[in-house]
Parts: sequence; C-alpha cells; structure tokens
Amino acid sequence: MTDNKGVYASFSIEPVEQPFLTEQEGRPIFKDTEFVTIFIAGDKHTEVHRLATEHDKDRFSEAYKRFKEGAAAREQLIGTPLSQWVYLKPSQIKELEAMNVYSVEQLAALSDTAKQKIGMGANELVAAAQAFLATAKDASAASAFAAENERLKDDVTRMQQQIDEMGKRFEALAKEQGAPGRRNAAA
Repeated sequence: MTDNKGVYASFSIEPVEQPFLTEQEGRPIFKDTEFVTIFIAGDKHTEVHRLATEHDKDRFSEAYKRFKEGAAAREQLIGTPLSQWVYLKPSQIKELEAMNVYSVEQLAALSDTAKQKIGMGANELVAAAQAFLATAKDASAASAFAAENERLKDDVTRMQQQIDEMGKRFEALAKEQGAPGRRNAAA
C-alpha cells in the first residue's frame, strides 16, 4: 500500500462534455464523472485535480468510501477538524486552511518544509497538535479500561448472586431430603 502521510484527497462528481454525442445530438451532452483532488497538507501550491482512477480509489479508500456515502469534500477528510480544537484562534484556522491543513491530524503530520511555509510558531502548533492527539489516545485507552473494569465488576456481581442463589437452593434441597449425617447418627 502507498504511504499517504501528509497527502490527502477528496472526490467529487463533475459534468464532462461528451464531444461525439454533442455533435451527434446537436446539443451539449454531459456525463457525470468522478474526479479526485489530491493535495499536500501545508502546501497550497501543490494540488492535483483530475479524473479519478481505480488506483486513486484504492489509495484513498476511506475518503472515497465517505464520498460514495454522500459526504462533501471537507467531510471526506478523517480526523478532528481544526474548528473543533480549542487551541487555535479563528484566524489561525483560516491561515491553516489556506495552506490545505483542515484537521489536527494533518497539522501534527506536517513536514519541515510545510512548517517553514507556515512561518513562525509552526513548530509549536505541530507540537501542540501531536500532544493533543497523544493525550486523546491515552484518554481513549483509559476510558476503554474503565468501561472494561465496570463490565467485569458487573459480571462478578452477577456471578456472586448466582452462587448465592445456588447455595440457597442446595440448602433447601438438603433440608427437604434430610441431612445425610443426621440419618446415620439416628440409626
């Protein structure tokens, strides 16, 4: 599989004129065609927009899947949108979006070249994004462990109730049939 670190894509449908049919019908005939826009986070000058190939669909399979499910171009990106990260000011968000950086994950993965294009403070922003993602990952793991712990506690409580219930049934059955030790002692 191709390494896509720092490279992102969005898919769209655009009308493409069909020259042969246009000439044949005497009116413009168009066909809806899938296009891909490929860009590098942090580089506003490098962007490719062309017909989508099968390779593009495989390479950017998550974005393509979201596109097929009806997501708009920005919604095809996966990650935490910059607008949802309280660390940034609205002006910083706009500046980063102008550099094709739309998510915290993209910001955290910026290359040194892209950081230079952003300018002063880029290293701090990238470090903050990386710290945010690491903290979120740790918090997610802690939350999963806490949920598992609660589930296990519930299982233990349920099993203890079952053991208590079985003990009560055993005692009742023993009383009903008479204790074996008492019969031998009476005899």
